[in-house]
Formats: sequence, C-alpha cells, structure tokens
Amino acid sequence: MFAAIPAVIAYNRFAARSETLISRYYTFADEFQAILHRKVHTSEE
Repeated sequence: MFAAIPAVIAYNRFAARSETLISRYYTFADEFQAILHRKVHTSEE
C-alpha cells in the first residue's frame, strides 16, 4: 500500500497532463489547417 498510493497519484497526474497536451495538439492542428486553408483560397483569387 505504501508504494501503490503514490503510484496511483502519479499515474492520474500523468494521464491528466497527457490529455491536456493531446487537446492542445488537436487545437494547434485545427488552427494550422485553417490558416493553410485561408492562404490557399486567398492566393487563388
């Protein structure tokens, strides 16, 4: 039990941080795609 509780706490923190990082990557990808889309369509005009 002495090692299990800190391990669970560390795992939960790691999981939460990784979810945040993944969310930020998706946000970045969406914004970058929108920027590229705008540049492609404005240069065609």
